[in-house]
Amino acid sequence: MSHLSAAQNEIATKTAKTLLDIKAVNIRPEEPYQLTAGWASPVYIDCRKVIAFPKARQDITAMTAQMLQQADAPEFDIIAGGETAGIPYAAFLAEALNKPMCYIRKKPKG
Repeated sequence: MSHLSAAQNEIATKTAKTLLDIKAVNIRPEEPYQLTAGWASPVYIDCRKVIAFPKARQDITAMTAQMLQQADAPEFDIIAGGETAGIPYAAFLAEALNKPMCYIRKKPKG
């Protein structure tokens, strides 16, 4: 049984369909992907591909904003994205939520 509400389940399903439609989901069970976290996975989702698809980007951003606005989460003041792939997503979401945005470096600037 899912722990998601009906609205959250609908958003999750639409997001999954969008990622499949733009071919961002890659499956390689015979040669698993080595993830940055250090573990192997037969599935890799290349979220950077979303940037190249305006409709997908807009839909996913809108659904994320909707989930954040509906969540029982504490208020937040700023949207942060990790360099480098997280920066555009933070910018899209900050714009949708009318929030300031910053990014986090992997290492301090030299």
